[in-house]
Amino acid sequence: MMLASGVTPVVELLAAGVPLGLGTDGPAGSNNDLNLMEEMDLAAKLQKVTRRNPRALNARQALELATIGGAGALHMEAEIGSLEPGKKADLIILSLNVPHAVPLYDLYGQMSTRSKRAT
Repeated sequence: MMLASGVTPVVELLAAGVPLGLGTDGPAGSNNDLNLMEEMDLAAKLQKVTRRNPRALNARQALELATIGGAGALHMEAEIGSLEPGKKADLIILSLNVPHAVPLYDLYGQMSTRSKRAT
């Protein structure tokens, strides 16, 4: 968005079976930070607004792009991307005991839109 280089047609690429991943690529390409939670939020919102469809890319799909989708795009889905025996993994803990985490209607939506504000 900062470089005004357009919006990737994620919905169409997924429908065509193209392996896609979501990540950060440095401050200039990632809106001056390397916050993957924010990138998930922005990816979903950009698909919604460019397609004028509030269901274009939901929070669960954005999380999948940032995890197993990213692993698949790198041809590393057997090694990373999901919590399974034998795979490498990083874990994060998100607190739901904060005011902006209430009410909890959709866990995936909560992770991608609200946890970026958590400290």
